[in-house]
Amino acid sequence: MRRSPAPADFNGWVAQLAISSRRQHAKQHLLASGSRALPALRRGLVHDQAIVRRQCVNIFDRLLDEDSLGVLVAALNDSEPQVVGRALHALACDRCKQGSCRADEETWVPRALTLLHHPNPDLRAAAIDALGKVTERRPDVTAALAITSQTDNDRGLRGMARRRIGA
Repeated sequence: MRRSPAPADFNGWVAQLAISSRRQHAKQHLLASGSRALPALRRGLVHDQAIVRRQCVNIFDRLLDEDSLGVLVAALNDSEPQVVGRALHALACDRCKQGSCRADEETWVPRALTLLHHPNPDLRAAAIDALGKVTERRPDVTAALAITSQTDNDRGLRGMARRRIGA
């Protein structure tokens, strides 16, 4: 049986995110620890295992701070599509955040627009979802989603894009 790390051993708690039987407990501990865990979570975004990077991004969806914005934006170029999709959500979604830090649209909209053309349909869906949050303020995004609603090779994603622009 594995023992839990010391309460303040946040690197140890981040490492626990790689172990399926320990993941939920580690995630709860890191979330409850708040800002004290953020440096370890930032290091977790470059962990060798994609599951750890994805879980760290998920936690940043709640605990984002100014010092973490840069590494979260860098996660938009991760080699693992699930990490990229979750990072896009974490940057775009204001509803999930516990603090006052919010990502400026210019930090993620350009990358999301390129992801509308990615071969991975899950990444295209993540881009459509994120971009749908800014259509009221961004005519360029509305235009891109209108094109996607007509041209994406996935019928479900075409419908998703139509719903995001209210068409």
